[in-house]
Amino acid sequence: MMMALRSSALALVAVLAACDAPADQPSDIPEVPQAGEATFQMGPGLYAVGDENATYARTRLSADGTYIDMTAEGEEVGGGTWTTRSDMICFDPVGDGEDKTERCWTNGPPDPDGSFLSTRVDADESYRVTPLEN
Repeated sequence: MMMALRSSALALVAVLAACDAPADQPSDIPEVPQAGEATFQMGPGLYAVGDENATYARTRLSADGTYIDMTAEGEEVGGGTWTTRSDMICFDPVGDGEDKTERCWTNGPPDPDGSFLSTRVDADESYRVTPLEN
């Protein structure tokens, strides 16, 4: 999701909650998958978040609705709760503060390697998310 994505690693899929890395897409309107394109539905598992060239963070989604954000090297840096709503996944980091508000993301269809583009609903931020294990 945000020097909270690097410091709190994601709260995107922080595959997605807060981050100040540059966005992958210049448009301020999230890319909407075309009719017939299946979006990736995230569930429990471990995900790498970054772009085509680098991993900024990792996020582990647990079946109990909690998540843990980690650095790319695996050091825990934050977490909170996650939920799915319609075609979105939302992350609500633990704590108070501007960088600790709930943020929701829409996921595009998976590429052949299993990665997908996740775009923040209320901002011009997108990240490449790669499932590492489910």
